[in-house]
Amino acid sequence: MPDMTSSQETTFGPNGDYHRILANVALYFMAGGSSLAGTFTFQKEHRTREMGLGGIEAYRAAALSNVDKLALDELAHFIRLETPTGSANLSDSELLSVAKELIAREIVEEKLDGKTYYLKARLVADPQEISQAINIVQEIDNKIEELNKAKSQAEEALREVQRLEQEVKLAKIKAELGRGAEQQGPIEDEQLEEQFKKAKELLTSGDYEGAIEIYTSLLEKNKREFEALVYRGAAYFHLMQYEQALQDFSRAAELDPFSPLPYHNRASCKVKIGRAEDAIEDYTRSIELEENYSDAYRNRGITYLKYLGRYQLALDDFQKLVDLRANDSSAYFLRGTAYGKLGRFEEAIEDYVSALESLKNDPWLHYNAANCLLRMCRYSEAIDSYSKAIELRSDVALFYHNRGLAYAREGFLEEALEDYNRALALGPEDGKSLVIRGFLLWKRGDKEAAKRDWERAGELGETKGIEFLNRLNSG
Repeated sequence: MPDMTSSQETTFGPNGDYHRILANVALYFMAGGSSLAGTFTFQKEHRTREMGLGGIEAYRAAALSNVDKLALDELAHFIRLETPTGSANLSDSELLSVAKELIAREIVEEKLDGKTYYLKARLVADPQEISQAINIVQEIDNKIEELNKAKSQAEEALREVQRLEQEVKLAKIKAELGRGAEQQGPIEDEQLEEQFKKAKELLTSGDYEGAIEIYTSLLEKNKREFEALVYRGAAYFHLMQYEQALQDFSRAAELDPFSPLPYHNRASCKVKIGRAEDAIEDYTRSIELEENYSDAYRNRGITYLKYLGRYQLALDDFQKLVDLRANDSSAYFLRGTAYGKLGRFEEAIEDYVSALESLKNDPWLHYNAANCLLRMCRYSEAIDSYSKAIELRSDVALFYHNRGLAYAREGFLEEALEDYNRALALGPEDGKSLVIRGFLLWKRGDKEAAKRDWERAGELGETKGIEFLNRLNSG
């Protein structure tokens, strides 16, 4: 063991002289000749107004606590190195506890000489005791390793039991369905198929109540329950009866816990009733059951984006969606929206361009692209995109609001005012539009009209309106 020195200065007050603590401690085996033998030195300086003999206990404690730590750390390290496995399952603190039991300390000499406290001591360790300790540590380490392996095997066995239980459950379900099919005669089977076909036609045509009636009668007869529950749940969903739909999808999941469809559909119900976090769990379960379930990635991404504000997770799902549906323009539209929310406007624009060929008549695509262009200060291009959105749908106040903002940034005051007039005609209770229109009116010199807009905005709870009004009044 090489010599080690620890030096530290601590100041206790603004006045007084420096004083020192010097310690020299030898560590060696009683039998001698070990690589652990060595000398530890410790020095500490501090200030104090007075250093009397009564303080020697504190100096001794300061010296010994530091050299003890050095010796114990080294001995614990030695024990770890000497065990064949490196005592991988024992912590440093546990090895220090072992080391403490092996060392005896004896103070050989100490004195207080003026401003300096001297200490000479020795730490003694018996090689035979250390050897026994190493054997004990190794034995403990082996036992811990065996315990960890047994625990891992038990956990794996439990997982296998759970998996087999699920398989048995599914086998029973399939057996029941098979027996039911065997009991049906050709005529009954044909009639059943006709009923399912009719219910599906009603569902597709939008006659959801008619479809529910047929599926309910089939369920009362215990005919193809899984299929009837999934489609009846879909009919309830379209009628916005989400609780009933959720119950049907839950029952379907119990009948076939390995089908991703009921979990996916149940998740969509949970989103509609405000249980977005629970919905994420079901979407994730459906993906676990079917790795490339693109609809689940799509809808989970929308839930992250729209309801939970977790834009990076939404982007991850939409990236997977693009990978699975490389020719689906809506996938690029969704990924572009996530990019926009993350402030990655250039990438968002690229995705919107990719989506444009198939979605050129979607006003929201042009609107979202315009928002990115606005944030990038490309006002002229933003105005063009907002205008395309308005051409496709002229009854959305938000389109006029944002185009008016782009006009204002570009310096087209009258055009901006006209857009805010249209926005407020569609949504007269929009406080933000009132605030901005008031500012534009003020810039045009119409202070009374500006004042009216800001007063109304303040009544609607827009603090900016009150702020501008106060400025106008104080001016």
